[in-house]
Amino acid sequence: MLRRSIMIAALALLATPAAAGWTLPCIFGGCSITFVSPEYAAKPVQPLDPETALAQINAYRTKNGRKPVVLDERLSRAAAAQSKAQAGRSRIGHDGSDGSNPMQRAARAGYRAKIASENVASGQKSFRDVMRSWEGSSGHRENLLRPEVTAVGVAMAKNSSGWPYWTLVLGVEKANAKKDAEESTEMGKEGLAQPQPLTKEGCKTAGMRWNDQSNVCG
Repeated sequence: MLRRSIMIAALALLATPAAAGWTLPCIFGGCSITFVSPEYAAKPVQPLDPETALAQINAYRTKNGRKPVVLDERLSRAAAAQSKAQAGRSRIGHDGSDGSNPMQRAARAGYRAKIASENVASGQKSFRDVMRSWEGSSGHRENLLRPEVTAVGVAMAKNSSGWPYWTLVLGVEKANAKKDAEESTEMGKEGLAQPQPLTKEGCKTAGMRWNDQSNVCG
């Protein structure tokens, strides 16, 4: 019945050239798929400007009584990895090419996240259109308006057919993360002992997998 309803809605949309698109939230939330009209499909994908995207995110947050966020290069690297993974398999989702989750990808990018939320989308021609889709979905809105979020990273990648996959990572870094990073840097400069690999407990806290055979994290 659901499949039939989706097909009917998609056909109805295609029969209305003036329609820009119709968005279907993913079953498990956090992502969205857009069925588009032929006219919209013919439009080129607009390049992603991270600063413009940030302004749009902050405008929406401010409008809804939330504090603005900043761009974080590490979260953008995590977002880029997921956009690339989705484009590579031509399938939207939060699972990485190696089965990783948003928290793990943030950690690999050097961001010690207390929170790492992720919104993904596919098919929209611009980040503004992506925002409209997310604003119309309760799960995406919740991530966009999380009051504790302080930083974001954003990315877009296309598959071999030029279909775009968008990723937004919203994060809160652990309170002592900056201090730990500075101490590690100073230790390296002074030639002191380098930080030890994560323990099993630390690995789990970071949201990563512990390999019992090799006794290493990752």
